[in-house]
Amino acid sequence: MYKDGRIIKINKDFKFKLIRVGNAMIGEILEPNPIEALGLPTDSYYLVSICKFEKESEKLVYPIAENILLKGSAPPYFDEEINRILREEELNLILEGTVFHPHLERCVSYLKEALISFNQEIYPNTKTSCRKVLEEIKGIASKWKTVDCSESLCEKLKSVINSLYSFASIGGPHKGVATKEEAEFILKTTASLLFYVNSLLKNQRVSESSCGDQQRAREQPSPLGQVEEEFER
Repeated sequence: MYKDGRIIKINKDFKFKLIRVGNAMIGEILEPNPIEALGLPTDSYYLVSICKFEKESEKLVYPIAENILLKGSAPPYFDEEINRILREEELNLILEGTVFHPHLERCVSYLKEALISFNQEIYPNTKTSCRKVLEEIKGIASKWKTVDCSESLCEKLKSVINSLYSFASIGGPHKGVATKEEAEFILKTTASLLFYVNSLLKNQRVSESSCGDQQRAREQPSPLGQVEEEFER
């Protein structure tokens, strides 16, 4: 809601039906007007987002990208809010369209929870969900000895993961210490790290053996080669 020069977030779910009036789509509220129920002024500007859509003929619920914007027209007061929603939706759509390594399934679930809580402006929960993502990644990376055949790169990556986990561990839902800026930074950094780790796993760029072990394994003759050599003799 736009009021007195600022945007006020209202967390209130309600049902409405989309109907066509001429060339426009209008949302017809199917229950008591939530604006009136909350005692809010009806002559103010409101921005509404859709969470899910139900097709009555088949009685099915189709999930829509979380909080996707239904925008026909909006006053300029909401430009910043619209851009924020669209940026978050872009990440959500990327998450939905990306094939993740099986080891990262729980990470993806936690990151989606972080996005939802950030949209709802519950920033301590955003940090908590990101911390769960980082904890999972820490456990996976703890077994690695090389990244791209580099032990140094692997150790530096582990250091980055540990540092980010430590930063995300400051505050949380019990202490309630979290600002929007902190939550946004942790959310974006955690998402970037998750996509990077996914690339490493899917492309088999990590190893649980050292560079020396990998080199010795490559130099060791295969049993088939030994059999062929004996046969030639």
